[in-house]
Amino acid sequence: MVPLLSSRRGFFYLGLPPSGKIETGGLVVTERNVVVVEATGQFIEDVPVEIVERKGIGHPDSLCDGIAERVSVEYSRWCQENLGVLLHHNFDKVQLVAGEVDVTYGGGCMLVPMRIQIAGRGTPAFQGQKVPMDDIAIQAAKQHIRDTMRCLDPDRHVVVDSYAGRGAEELQYVVDHVTANDTSFGVSHWPRSRLEHAVYETAQHINYRLIDEFPIGEDVKVMGLRRNGHLTLTVALPLMAQRIGDAAEYQEVKRATEAAIQEYASGLDHRSVTVMVNTADDVANDAVYLTLTGTSAEMGDDGSVGRGNRVNGVIAPFRSASLEAACGKNPISHVGKVYNVLALLAAQDIVAQIPTVRAVTVYVLSQIGAPLDRPLVATALVHPANGPLTPGVQADVESVLDEHLIGVNSIRERMLGQELTLF
Repeated sequence: MVPLLSSRRGFFYLGLPPSGKIETGGLVVTERNVVVVEATGQFIEDVPVEIVERKGIGHPDSLCDGIAERVSVEYSRWCQENLGVLLHHNFDKVQLVAGEVDVTYGGGCMLVPMRIQIAGRGTPAFQGQKVPMDDIAIQAAKQHIRDTMRCLDPDRHVVVDSYAGRGAEELQYVVDHVTANDTSFGVSHWPRSRLEHAVYETAQHINYRLIDEFPIGEDVKVMGLRRNGHLTLTVALPLMAQRIGDAAEYQEVKRATEAAIQEYASGLDHRSVTVMVNTADDVANDAVYLTLTGTSAEMGDDGSVGRGNRVNGVIAPFRSASLEAACGKNPISHVGKVYNVLALLAAQDIVAQIPTVRAVTVYVLSQIGAPLDRPLVATALVHPANGPLTPGVQADVESVLDEHLIGVNSIRERMLGQELTLF
């Protein structure tokens, strides 16, 4: 049967036969435009070389991601509590301009504070009531820093400015009607490869466990390489100047942290692992990774939203990825955020619920103005555990992805409740 085209509000939708499915060139397209196919090409673990990166919670890019998302959450909460509605916003243009410090063994001082500039768009008034966007944004940024950084004082070390403006009227209308406010796509894969797992867990271990054992800061970066069955983890790790007395103590702490990271990382993978920490150090010339605040943003390293980890927590150049900056976008209708999260959650559930699926990558494409649960296409590329993709497995995958599309609006509440980590 040839699908019919019908128009609604200037957009065209495929008319479906009574079965709710269309056969197109051997593919089955469901009512929600779900297409499930077998993945082609080498499985990620069989590729001879793999590179993976994770930026820790104190990295300048991660700070910008976290601030943008916190502003979105606090703006949404204020609107719900004071207006009873969720208003349009996209606070995803946060820029961190590095400061300047005088730092040496034993301490230091801030010479020029860091500057955080919050841009983007919101709705500054609703039915005659003003929304204090700038105040909300500035306080949210400072609170994120307090919640994340131990030695970075948002009142002494940082100047926060808000330049958020008014959103376009037509986008406010689209958000009001909970339809896609852009034509864009979201994508994610699951499970993580073993290298992705090692990189992610090592960075988390440093940020949330080793930081209690050693005088280190939050601006961690782990770069992983897999080659010839061997893993190399290159770790950037700031040491706190006020807790390091001299070069000898710096080297002692560095060796101890490197050994601790080596021990932890070796337990994550059966393959051999080499950990190297702060490889650019030149101790003889006092060129070492010392910080006053725990982040390189204090001296020369700027940051921006969207330059860091993807929604699945890593930067994986050997994988499909969206370049959308999810953090700070509105959780109601911005598909650059919602569809990336949906793709990850759907991929996780497909692998968890269907034992015959080894791995999957999910892509969801929107069309501006269309309902969020009716993407232009939602595609799952499946790596079966054994043999080819069967019609039964295909139907199971289709069902899981369809359920996630039906429940797409529940993602909003999970993001507003800060249940999901977007970077």
